[in-house]
Amino acid sequence: MHEQRHSNRRHSTSIDNKNRKRKESDIKINDSKKRLSSIYSNGKQEQETLSYNDRKCSKSEFDDARLFCDNCNKFYDNICPYHKQSYIPDKKISKSSLKHSQRICDLTCPDGIIIKASTISKAGKGVFATKRFEKNTFFGPYTGTRHSNFKSAQESGYSWSIADKNGKMIYIVDGYDPNNSNWLRYINCPNTVEQQNVQPIQYDRNMFYKTMKTIHPGEELFVYYGDDYARFLGIEPFSTETVQMSIGKIVLYYQGLLQFILFR
Repeated sequence: MHEQRHSNRRHSTSIDNKNRKRKESDIKINDSKKRLSSIYSNGKQEQETLSYNDRKCSKSEFDDARLFCDNCNKFYDNICPYHKQSYIPDKKISKSSLKHSQRICDLTCPDGIIIKASTISKAGKGVFATKRFEKNTFFGPYTGTRHSNFKSAQESGYSWSIADKNGKMIYIVDGYDPNNSNWLRYINCPNTVEQQNVQPIQYDRNMFYKTMKTIHPGEELFVYYGDDYARFLGIEPFSTETVQMSIGKIVLYYQGLLQFILFR
């Protein structure tokens, strides 16, 4: 979720010559960023925007306009009023300032994040922290071309599906194009449940990543793509018990909804 990050690990099929039209909805993404920024402004809760109308997590009540706190095991209309959360946006860049051979996704890393060779054998590039990030830190959103072509998403290997509250796919966010995506595309799938430190969170029809634990300088970021993709990589799928303990009920519950498209 890199330079065909897992291509050597899986297969050497290349589709670098495929051109995809850019359909990314900048307005929608910017709206999501503004909402998160207002909620997590400077890491401080803005009390005037908070609603303490909390509800227990359940399928029928899932709404990606609300955020889930895995400490409380509850949804909140905005942020959890009891546990610290923060939002780290991408670094802003200008396409006109790009130098030859530079790729946009490589330049979007926020302060404290770098891209280099992964610690996972044959996985290509990975994402590492150069400073401490606390638990419940949000990154994103995951950017890319938006479409509904599932086959194209399978070939791409960099796609997330976005779904409505009933689990029906709305569209796919495809980060295959390095000049129409961001650094989140380089985060690898862990080999063990103990390695996972980031989880995918669908919020306001966009996919964000949230830290599950404190991440220290030098540590690589890992996100679990779902059981089907884990099997494809030759990784033993995490058991229901370990997924629930490590990821939290909301991701366990929507594992099929949020998992990375097969053949990423």
